Amino acid sequence: MTALRAAVTAAEGYLSTIDTDLIRRPGADAAAMSLRATLPEDGDGALVAIDELMRASDGALRNSGPRFFHWVVGGTTPAALAADWLTSTFDQSVLAWDSTPIGTRCEELALEWLKELFGLPASWGGVLTTGATMANFTALAAARRWWAQRHGVDIDARGFAGLPAVPVVSSGYIHPSATKALAMLGIGRDTVRRFKRDDVGRVDLAALEDALRSLNGAPAIVVGNAGEVNAGDFDPLDRMADLAERYRSWLHVDGAFGLFARVTPRAAHLAAGVERAHSVVADGHK
Repeated sequence: MTALRAAVTAAEGYLSTIDTDLIRRPGADAAAMSLRATLPEDGDGALVAIDELMRASDGALRNSGPRFFHWVVGGTTPAALAADWLTSTFDQSVLAWDSTPIGTRCEELALEWLKELFGLPASWGGVLTTGATMANFTALAAARRWWAQRHGVDIDARGFAGLPAVPVVSSGYIHPSATKALAMLGIGRDTVRRFKRDDVGRVDLAALEDALRSLNGAPAIVVGNAGEVNAGDFDPLDRMADLAERYRSWLHVDGAFGLFARVTPRAAHLAAGVERAHSVVADGHK
């Protein structure tokens, strides 16, 4: 308990200046590098470890403060920080109901509320992942399994042997996290065909449809993008959903940046058609 009290005191001291502090304190690099670089022969104990971290705390960016505008991430709120402390205190193995009823129920509630918030079908399933890359990986893994089943193959059991290349089509807005996921899934980042009608990356729907038509009924994966990360533009998801339905393709929507547009009537039209997708991802920290 002494270590916990020391950690609380240290956290309170850190947070007491968060509203006015510099985002990056002078000497941040040196403070971080001052942490011991060699493995100690004997452990020093929790109190020494806490003291060592606070001594080097100038190496921490003040991300949670109101002056932080550097990246598309939000700082933690007091409620989120408190919940994070309790999460570590409860120390659950969030695998299934048997291992943690409260952890499982919290995940179920979070997913139910998100579906309601985004106006998505209540019948949809969902999972919480570590971030946008793993969300795209999980969704595209489902798309890959569906694609292989359309070829009569259980890809999880047999692998890719004997199967053709997986057709993946998108606009110029497809994000590197999606192509990274395709690489990890064995589909390949360079297999994506980007149909764009200008240097910005706006989708060329006619060319995309020609590509789907040329498959002669073979399955494909269409990646729509709700919120391009640099300019915030959206693919015409409703029209891409029309094409996916017409050519019996899987529509995956990367909504990491822009799915929250569906929360407000002022912007909901930008993400119209998301509810027709086969998989959708959103990123809470954006």
